[in-house]
Amino acid sequence: MATTDPAPAHQRVATALLGAQHIVVLTGLHLGGPEEADLTHARGEWARRASLETLLTDPASFWRFAHPAALEIAGRVPEPGHLALARLQAAGFVSALITQAVDHIHTIAGSTDVVEVHGNILTARCGRCGERYGLGEVGALIAMASDGVPRCTTHDCAFPLRPAGTLWGEPLIEDAVRTAWEHATNADCFLVIDCDLRTVPMSLLPSVPLTRGVPLVMIGETPTQYDRYATVLIREASEPVLVGLADLIAPE
Repeated sequence: MATTDPAPAHQRVATALLGAQHIVVLTGLHLGGPEEADLTHARGEWARRASLETLLTDPASFWRFAHPAALEIAGRVPEPGHLALARLQAAGFVSALITQAVDHIHTIAGSTDVVEVHGNILTARCGRCGERYGLGEVGALIAMASDGVPRCTTHDCAFPLRPAGTLWGEPLIEDAVRTAWEHATNADCFLVIDCDLRTVPMSLLPSVPLTRGVPLVMIGETPTQYDRYATVLIREASEPVLVGLADLIAPE
C-alpha cells in the first residue's frame, strides 16, 4: 500500500526503481492525460464507428470515419513524456514498454521494441493476402472506389482493406499480449502510467507482478482499482513526473 511521503513525485518514483533489474512500464491510450482525452477511448465515437461490427456491416461508413481519424492520429508528434520514457529506456531504467496506444508515438520518440497490444493505426492491410498499405495509399483507393471502400490492388485480389491494428470488438494481438504477460511475469518493478485499467485483458496485467509482491507504481490523473495496492501512488499529471524522473536519473 502506498505510504505518505513529502518528497516530490519524481523522487518517490526514482526511489521505487532503485535496485530493480527488470522495470516494466504500461502506458494507456493517451500519455500525458486521462485515456478519455484520446480519440480512441472506449466510450467515444471511435468504439462505435471504428468497430469490427461497423467494418463488416457498413464498410463505407467505417472508412468515412476511420481514415480521417487515422490521419489525425498519424499527425501526432512525441510529447515530453514520450521523450522522457525513451531516455529512461536508453539509460537502462526501462526494460520493457507496453502500450495500449495506437499512434506508434513511443517508437517515434525513440523507444525500442515497444509492445503495442492493439497494433497501430498507421497502416491498413488486405484481409485476404496480407498486403500492406500506407494511409496515403488508402486515401487514394477510397477516392477511386465507387462505394468508398478501399480494396487490395494485388493481382486478382481486390479484397476490402482493414486497419492493421485491432478494432473494438475483436481480440488484441495474441503475440503482443503474450509478450506483455511475459514481461509482467519477469518484472521486479511495474509502472502504470495514464491507464484507467477498465478493459480486459490489459486491466488484469498489473495483477501479475502484484501476486509476486513486486512494487507497483501508479502515475496519472485517473483513479483505478489498483490504487490501494500501489507502492507509490501519484494521482497527478504524468508528464512533469516523467520529465523530472528522466532529468534526475537519466540526464541528457
